[in-house]
Amino acid sequence: MRIVGEFNYRNAKEILEKKTPKILNEIFEILNNPNNKIDLMTIKPQRNLSTQVQSWFEVKKWEKEKSSFSIKGLKYDLVKEDVVIEIELGHQRLVYADFFEFMADYSKNYISLGIMIVTGDPNKFGHTWHNSLDSTKRKILAIKETFLVPVLVIAVDP
Repeated sequence: MRIVGEFNYRNAKEILEKKTPKILNEIFEILNNPNNKIDLMTIKPQRNLSTQVQSWFEVKKWEKEKSSFSIKGLKYDLVKEDVVIEIELGHQRLVYADFFEFMADYSKNYISLGIMIVTGDPNKFGHTWHNSLDSTKRKILAIKETFLVPVLVIAVDP
């Protein structure tokens, strides 16, 4: 796995660098670790892609599948302190629930930003409909007047 790009919306990266630089470094180390490889043969069901990435964070004591702070029916893929990560390597329409979850917790000051892990090139994951950096950026910018949550979108390729 390797990081191939990022979209730093509303200075999310600078906020994270100032607030918890150790966590930011952890995220980049895990995602750039050449030993962390996605097994694309087990992508059925689609959820397996996220589960594989989640497992890499266990070593650094990240909590998996933790309920949103304000919407108990929704869960973050990974949480450490007040840093939340959503892994969206699946269908691009799934990001809308993440936006909603981020907005709810940000508006109540439970989180200061959100992080999303997406594909750099969906074709490298086997389908053109996989969520990508470009599609996520377009969706965020389309709602920028109302979407005030700082978000760091990190693109990875296998």
